[in-house]
Amino acid sequence: MTAALTPIEVRIQRGRTSLLLDHPFFGSLLFRLKWREAPSIDTMATDGISLFYNPPFVMGLTAAHLVGVLAHEVLHPALQHHIRRGSRCPERWNRACDYAINLLVLDAGLSLPSDALVDRQYRGMSAEQIYNVLEASEPGNSGQARSPQFASGTGKDEPHAPRTPGGFGQVLDAPPPEANGGKSIEQQTADWEVAVSQAQTISKLAGKLPAGVVRSLESAEEARVDWRELLRRAWSATTPSDYSWTRPNRRHLWQGLYLPGVQCDGVGEVVIFVDCSGSINQRQLGLFEAEVRSILEGQRPERVHVVYFDEAIQKVESYEAGQLIRLSPVGGGGTDFCPCFRWVEEQGIRPQVIVLLTDLYGTLPDSPPAIPVIWASTGKRAAPFGEVVPLHAA
Repeated sequence: MTAALTPIEVRIQRGRTSLLLDHPFFGSLLFRLKWREAPSIDTMATDGISLFYNPPFVMGLTAAHLVGVLAHEVLHPALQHHIRRGSRCPERWNRACDYAINLLVLDAGLSLPSDALVDRQYRGMSAEQIYNVLEASEPGNSGQARSPQFASGTGKDEPHAPRTPGGFGQVLDAPPPEANGGKSIEQQTADWEVAVSQAQTISKLAGKLPAGVVRSLESAEEARVDWRELLRRAWSATTPSDYSWTRPNRRHLWQGLYLPGVQCDGVGEVVIFVDCSGSINQRQLGLFEAEVRSILEGQRPERVHVVYFDEAIQKVESYEAGQLIRLSPVGGGGTDFCPCFRWVEEQGIRPQVIVLLTDLYGTLPDSPPAIPVIWASTGKRAAPFGEVVPLHAA
């Protein structure tokens, strides 16, 4: 015999039914989450498996606000927020995710409590991009190690959600395999991708698929791309190389296979332009610097020119082979990319590659140089030429 639902469970069930009828994308996804009462959290929370709720919080919401909060909550795993935090500060990541979600919920015609985190400057931005903006404007605590999602010592598992002023529907990290029937993070990700695809199909058939959610799903997919690997591939493509029997491939020697290895002819000069208009925060700069060092150690260029610019060239630092590169931006005005390419011509050098660290907002040149160009971009604007590598501070 099935136990009768509590008044709180009845409220949640009615809210889920309302979403299923009027907003099938959100409503169908809610069926994936198991309800779990959790007095230890302030509002609601999800780890992509369960929907944790605080009873007084649920009872204190109007029916319309409860429906909106449920839609908000299920968007966290739909957009993979529970697996994308990495080493970011949990509280700041929560706020970034809330800012990314709440505009989508409101645009879908749903209501949210009056203290919801809403800022229209973040429209169209991913949680990662919003986090970078928040981090740049808030001193201290740029990130921390992965925090526990459950507090011990209570005799049972109690979810622990970071406190977020003005926030609700907290996002927890995805549970490890041992806490989820052996399912790996990759499997959990795949399950939600399938569920989201099915929800989109259901919503399309009903003619009720929210356009803003579709765009955010696409942005979430882009945010999961490993920009480091993309940067390495793009950079490696500019390095002349060929196969040579004089340097056999060591990866196969242990098998008794003598195969030719890749021999690089070496890299002459490299030019790195750093946008100093204020669009690159310290975290992104540090990640980019570390990755560039790693790439250069493998390619051993003769000389690296680091050029800082905004509307004009502000500073030039040149490094010889083996010297440690440190990025220290100066400037802070508008952005004009034309002086960068003129500088290369005026110096009379022909670098192996030109790399620009920027958000791509500014005056762009009309014609490309006769040199490979890589734009390591923190923004979403298209480049007039060259290859764009979307840089996310993951």
